[in-house]
Amino acid sequence: MDDAERPAVRASDADRQQVAERLRVAFDEGRLGLAEYDERVRDAYAAVTRADLVPLTADLPDSAPAPVAEPAKPPVKRPWRGMEKQWREWAQVAFLLTGIWLVISLATGGWIFFFPIFPMGIWAAVLGSQALFGGSEDSDGAEGPPRGELDR
Repeated sequence: MDDAERPAVRASDADRQQVAERLRVAFDEGRLGLAEYDERVRDAYAAVTRADLVPLTADLPDSAPAPVAEPAKPPVKRPWRGMEKQWREWAQVAFLLTGIWLVISLATGGWIFFFPIFPMGIWAAVLGSQALFGGSEDSDGAEGPPRGELDR
């Protein structure tokens, strides 16, 4: 005689949870309606013995066939994708620095050395290397933790 057939064997929480999970799968597959699913789950958690759990899943198949999964395609690497914000910021700063250089050159009466080449060039090299070689995980413009969080 099976434990589920003996009325004296009390159901454990794990037994109730297993039946509830099986009912959830049946509901997800469309085998049970919402009202019937709700009633059966309620009865499963109210069950005292294992025999109370048997009729709740008696008309359900043992297990559903596993869905056929398609092989995962490797992600297409798009190095410049997601870096629009960084390049836009670079262009804004480059425009500002070039404007400052132009104002200084006009104020002195002659063309001075184009000093913005250093910050613009270094920053562009860093962005380019991030795009080509993967860079940091937050290269898509994601913000880091708030400033106060770093000190803790």
